[in-house]
Amino acid sequence: MRLLSPALLLTVTAYAQVPASVTGISTVTDGDTLQIRGVKIRLHGVDAPESAQQCRRNGALYGCGREAAFALADLVGARNVTCLRRDTDSYGRMVGVCTVGGVEVNRWLVEQGHALPYLEYGGGVYQDAERRAKAARKGLHAGTFQAPWDYRKNPANPPTAGTPKAASPLPAAGSSGVSYPNCSAARAAGTAPVRVGQPGYGKHLDRDGDGVGCE
Repeated sequence: MRLLSPALLLTVTAYAQVPASVTGISTVTDGDTLQIRGVKIRLHGVDAPESAQQCRRNGALYGCGREAAFALADLVGARNVTCLRRDTDSYGRMVGVCTVGGVEVNRWLVEQGHALPYLEYGGGVYQDAERRAKAARKGLHAGTFQAPWDYRKNPANPPTAGTPKAASPLPAAGSSGVSYPNCSAARAAGTAPVRVGQPGYGKHLDRDGDGVGCE
């Protein structure tokens, strides 16, 4: 009998644990990532700017990563989102195509210029949407930007921190600085997920102990 390698075994196990589909009200992590009923979904075939990423429009810098996340949050709102699994990534997340109110979320993000087709991972089906966004100068195409996959290659660039639909940050508390009593407060402040070493991180927010709270 041929045994699976440890790496392949982990991949097979992760795939088996991710459902074929999930429906529910979603939490927006960043411009191309959602979470529904505890299932993390990376949108298939698209790549949005990282949460901390900045682009340029009308001669000024703006937070294109935050803009993408806010646009996604506005689209899904408090409505039910359905995501169908296309794959499972190396982090154990569902890679899926999602719809809300009859609109395909993946394609909509590209059509509005908030994400690019991720050609390396099946994004060729969205190239027509990208052409329309370019012609209309929507979103990223209204200015200049670095492709998110190139942005991530530079270790000097800030990592993504996730950008839910946000309010203003909570005030500092105590000698440790910002403190959140729970994940709802962190999400309301627009700082979730919060990582070890970042203001507001606490073990009570990190239930699985992976160094990232309020995922």
